[in-house]
Parts: sequence; structure tokens; C-alpha cells
Amino acid sequence: MTKTKIYIIPGLGESTRMINYREIIKSFKKEGFEIVPINITWSTDMSMGDYINQANKQIPNLSDNDYIMGFSFGAYIASILSKKKKVKGFIFCSLSPYFKENLKYIPKESVEYFGKKMIDSFKRYSFPAVSKSKAWFMVGEKDWPLAIKGAEKSFNKWKGEKELIIVKKAGHELKHSNYIKEMKKIIKKL
Repeated sequence: MTKTKIYIIPGLGESTRMINYREIIKSFKKEGFEIVPINITWSTDMSMGDYINQANKQIPNLSDNDYIMGFSFGAYIASILSKKKKVKGFIFCSLSPYFKENLKYIPKESVEYFGKKMIDSFKRYSFPAVSKSKAWFMVGEKDWPLAIKGAEKSFNKWKGEKELIIVKKAGHELKHSNYIKEMKKIIKKL
């Protein structure tokens, strides 16, 4: 019998080898999952489409028992891939709110930080409302207000079975003890 796989897409500038992913990976392994880290080459020369293509190439034909998890930009990428990847479920951790429908709310500082090429690439993507897979939406209660509102809007659009988890006392940080605690509860349900 093959193990159920969890494909993990890290956040902007991150790798699944970083400390904030280790405890969660350990929890998945403890429950018998095969971990498939997705490696993204983060670069200021690239667009969101480039990152999505990188992840897409690393996630082959999937089993109906597999899962995809992403944090921040990784969750954004996972959501876009949900239109073409048939899996049992998705775990969206602190989903980045940079979808076309939210761009008018993005502060000027963020526009300046990401630059025109990246901001223009966000205009190509809306949060998909087509998936029938199960999804968990996690966001820290102290996260950026736009991220919280974006996660709630995306949650409402999701067509499959879903759960929204507001992580107490946590911000935009996967390594927060409450984030890890909530993540472990999800892992036990899979």
C-alpha cells in the first residue's frame, strides 16, 4: 500500500527545510504521510505565473488520497493549482490575499515592494471557486487585516467541504505554537 502524500509549498523566500516547517513535517510523518517538499526558486525577476509553473511541474498526477498544503504565497499557488490538481484536500495556511479581486485594497507599500511586474502578474489570478476537494483555511487572528478578510472571502467561495480556523494569538507565522497545535488537529483528521 502506498503512503498518502502531502505536497508542501513554502511561503515567499522560504524553503520547507526552514524551522517553521519542521514541526509540521514531523507531525505529518508521525501520522504516516510521505512528505513531498516543493522547491520554489524565489527571485525578484519572476512573476506569480513563474512560481505557479515551478510548483505545477513538481506535482505530478496525484492520487485521490493526496493533499496539498501551502503557506502564504505557497497557499496562493496551491489555490491556483486546485483548478487542475484533483486531490483529497488542500490546507491553505495564511493564504496570501493578492488575488485580482483584492488588488484595489493592497497598500501602496506592498505595490512598491513587489514592483510592477509582480503586481501585474497578480491581475491574472482570482481565487478559484471550482474545487470539490475538502479545504482547511487557517489564518492567524493577528495577521494582516487584509489577509484575514481575504481568507474569509476565499473560504466563502470554496465549493467543497471546508473549515475556517482563526488561530488565536498568531500572526503570519507558521511556527507559532497555536498554529502548530491547530495544524496537528487537522493532520489527525486526514
